[in-house]
Amino acid sequence: MASACYTRLPEGSVRLLRLLPPDPDAPSQIKCRISSFALLDSESAHAYEALSYVWGSTVEGSGLSIAVNDHEFAVTPNLYAALLHLRDAFVERVLWIDALCINQNDDIEKGYQVQSMARIYAKANRVIVWLGEATADSGSALRRLLEAADTLSQEQQLHEITFDEVQQPQETAFEGREQRSPVLALLARPWFRRIWVSAPNHGPSVRCAM
Repeated sequence: MASACYTRLPEGSVRLLRLLPPDPDAPSQIKCRISSFALLDSESAHAYEALSYVWGSTVEGSGLSIAVNDHEFAVTPNLYAALLHLRDAFVERVLWIDALCINQNDDIEKGYQVQSMARIYAKANRVIVWLGEATADSGSALRRLLEAADTLSQEQQLHEITFDEVQQPQETAFEGREQRSPVLALLARPWFRRIWVSAPNHGPSVRCAM
């Protein structure tokens, strides 16, 4: 039962998930440990990475589960795929993941944890964006976007760019339909339609994962 994984979380504290390396005796099973840590404003808060992703289809009927504090915990297919991708073969990985680190059956806890999400992401060492499983052309789409960002950065260093100029497509990076189509397909993924997606001026480094 998922509720058995949780104890009461003091207001202002957070839970962090330790994603364990594969067990040689059960390599296909995802095992995690959850612990609560100090206030977000504490200088001694544990270092962690925060995962930004789309929940996707419902847990019910997915047939997928992980072990959290030795209890079975049902998860969505998208989160299961993300955990498989992020799991290290040798060392633990400390993560904050809303579906697992917040007791979804406790409305009071959800209320104050959701209000703290901006600080949770801001204080993470790194925010990992999980866009979903890789496709044949998703890698090339990410490279095109990085090339466009690099081109724009270089142009900004050379002269001041107006807002209208920034909105113009980067022709050098997206010449032709064959180059644009993978990028448009990537940008059509559900993560880019999330309410939480924004472009902060300051914050932790962001890494896209697929």
